[in-house]
Amino acid sequence: MNAYSPTEENIRLTDCGREDCCNLHAWGPGIRPCYIIHYIIQGAGYLETGQRRFRAAIGESFITYPYTAIHYYPDPEDPWEYTWVNFVGRKIPLLLSGAGFSPSAPILPRIPSSHILPLFSRMQGLDIHMVNQREAEGLLLALLGTYSDLLSKPVQSQQKKEDGRLSTALLLIQSHYHKQDFNVEQLCQDMHVNRVTLYRLFTHTFGTSPAHYISTYRLEQAKKLLDMGFAVKETAASCGFADPFYFSRVFKAYTGISPSLYHRK
Repeated sequence: MNAYSPTEENIRLTDCGREDCCNLHAWGPGIRPCYIIHYIIQGAGYLETGQRRFRAAIGESFITYPYTAIHYYPDPEDPWEYTWVNFVGRKIPLLLSGAGFSPSAPILPRIPSSHILPLFSRMQGLDIHMVNQREAEGLLLALLGTYSDLLSKPVQSQQKKEDGRLSTALLLIQSHYHKQDFNVEQLCQDMHVNRVTLYRLFTHTFGTSPAHYISTYRLEQAKKLLDMGFAVKETAASCGFADPFYFSRVFKAYTGISPSLYHRK
């Protein structure tokens, strides 16, 4: 019997595969509960997230984040084929930051297929739901390490250090804002920094406190879910609000309109 028992602290492979979108197969708009990295084998397509649209083509990679509204689809003139891997885990934001991914730049530059495809192929050959989760975790770490080795640059200046901390903070917020117990204290703990450092980082970059940034981010995600047709109660729970009545109050204070009326409009 395999004694391996993955926890949220581990990165855990949940699914993987390969998709030829010659039939113009698309996904979304919607949200997923996991991270997904896609490597484009041929063709091109588009990723819509955070009210922006990105184009990705052969050799490039793109990532989608948990509980964030996404929509991706092929270029009808040159539909893509891609391989993909789904994974979860609390430590992932730190790993992704080192590999070069960030919420504001979800597309990575072109990488030769010989460096990446063998890792995707090996993961697709695993029985990930049975006995090979330890091997799957090792392959995931190897995949992220490959991205990091090929694309990341040495951090030499204080500014680059601060940029890295900011990217990590934003990744953690995107990954955990849906959890009711996620707050500034938890963010500091996950980043291994104190509140003063985090406050200075956010006020210098955004002109606001990290607590206000998290609250605003939750409300912006709530607007997206309501736009997609989610009920008010479901939206509140999906954005980290334990009390739907409290959610309604802060949503109205933020937008000037109640979530129920926003949903109807």
